[in-house]
Amino acid sequence: MLAYAAFFFAVFVAAVAVFLQVQGQELTRAENAYAQEIAYGFADSIHTAFVAGPGFVESVGMPRDILGKRYLLFVSMSADASAQETGLVYVNWESSGKNASFSAPTETASYAYAGGADGMVTVQPGSNYIVIDPSKGSVLNISNVDGTIKIEKG
Repeated sequence: MLAYAAFFFAVFVAAVAVFLQVQGQELTRAENAYAQEIAYGFADSIHTAFVAGPGFVESVGMPRDILGKRYLLFVSMSADASAQETGLVYVNWESSGKNASFSAPTETASYAYAGGADGMVTVQPGSNYIVIDPSKGSVLNISNVDGTIKIEKG
């Protein structure tokens, strides 16, 4: 009787291990899909501001996290497009104990930002990236000011 119980317990443990592994893979896939949606959605908002021309302003809602995990948006910028890579939006978050990232292409344009005391929109020191922390606010304003794409807290 104990041999049967041990056998079925071993089968149960193996089944649970396989189930947990599959669940972890599905969670990682869902995080990547959500990050892709955020990156492409933000890139589309920048594209809309660029195409609409000067005077355009749009409020963009941002999810505060990726399935419960904090993330940051990085927008590459440079006043001189030939001097630095521009036109990419990066979504960075920590997934399963390691850093994960997804990028989406957007317009190569001149970018500006308006930072506030809350630190939602800043510039990464020593680089040409506008850093957006959605955990500090859920709405951004993206505008076209004489051909410069301006990003600020909404």
